[in-house]
Amino acid sequence: MLDDTARKLLRIMFQFNGHVHRMPSLDELKRLSGRRPAAIKAGLLQLVEQYFIQWDDKQPVETAVVIEAWERDVPFKDHAAAGPHKSQQAPLTGNIDYWTEY
Repeated sequence: MLDDTARKLLRIMFQFNGHVHRMPSLDELKRLSGRRPAAIKAGLLQLVEQYFIQWDDKQPVETAVVIEAWERDVPFKDHAAAGPHKSQQAPLTGNIDYWTEY
């Protein structure tokens, strides 16, 4: 299980790469995560240890490669079994009165 900093960095790196088509620099990670450089490097090392990213700590952060962008500890079926959120569920009665009552 990832701690908050590592999870946040993983999401930032994946989303940033998808939008900008490159990996963020250390300064960009600092700005986007709100963490200090020491905490960012510790989070990146945790991601490397658990094989979420591939990165040599002697290289710049931009050379990192995301291997897996999602946490492994949470099974998908638990999320799917929970069903949609209450705000996404359609009411049982719907708005049939609008169409049938003139």
